[in-house]
Amino acid sequence: MRVPPYFDQILAGFAHGAIGRHVHLGCWPEGPDGALVLGADLAAAQHRLAELLLGMADLQDGQQVLDVGCGLGGSLEAVNLKHHRMGLTGVNIDPRQLAVCRQIGAMNGNRLNWLEADACRLPLEPASQDRVFCIEAMFHFSSRRRFLAEAARVLRPGGRLVLSDIVFSPEAAAQGVPGFCIEAVLQDGYGPWPDFWCADADHAALAHDAGMHVAQKIDLTRQTWPTHHFTVSSGAHDQHDSGDVLQRAAQMLRWMHARGFMSYPCMVLVKD
Repeated sequence: MRVPPYFDQILAGFAHGAIGRHVHLGCWPEGPDGALVLGADLAAAQHRLAELLLGMADLQDGQQVLDVGCGLGGSLEAVNLKHHRMGLTGVNIDPRQLAVCRQIGAMNGNRLNWLEADACRLPLEPASQDRVFCIEAMFHFSSRRRFLAEAARVLRPGGRLVLSDIVFSPEAAAQGVPGFCIEAVLQDGYGPWPDFWCADADHAALAHDAGMHVAQKIDLTRQTWPTHHFTVSSGAHDQHDSGDVLQRAAQMLRWMHARGFMSYPCMVLVKD
């Protein structure tokens, strides 16, 4: 599997101090009137999304925690700061990202381990993990089905997989933009995206086949929308703009999101 090309930009931004360790979309909260409270700080919104997902895991001191597709280590860094005597393992296929992760120092009696490995072939013993995270990464893996089977294999009975995913609706192809064009633009900038239209099965069916069940599901599609104000360059507001590959992909993702053809589910899967 190749590394998504947008990580070249992310790694350069981190090296220059322009971005932090979280590499996922941001989450903007709702105010008392139900409207989103917009701010100019993407890092704070990304931190908010990470904290929400970490809260869904019900972490306890002394657990074994795995983050698959760990990015620059933001989620495990947060666990490292708050919890004690944890075994924390991050998995990624990109040695450059892992080199950034290894800059994080262990605290509170925790142990940190960073592994270069395929998410669909995890180099871990069966029933060795209490919690598994996969934050905005599984759509890049060669197969959601195989990844969920691997997550179930390494989880102990009753263990939790907490994930967020990006899901596209094939109904987008009926809106005047051919489906293969949508896919081509997003694959160029954000791929690999092997099961682009989620044709295999939905999350509940895949979880069931892996020996897990959905214990909690929330939809953050609306709350993640403002992220596009930061990812689409000022002035590049036409989806047919002839800008670079990453900008075309960012514009297409915003188009899909704005028209209701993209959803952002977050869920807890529990091993039976």
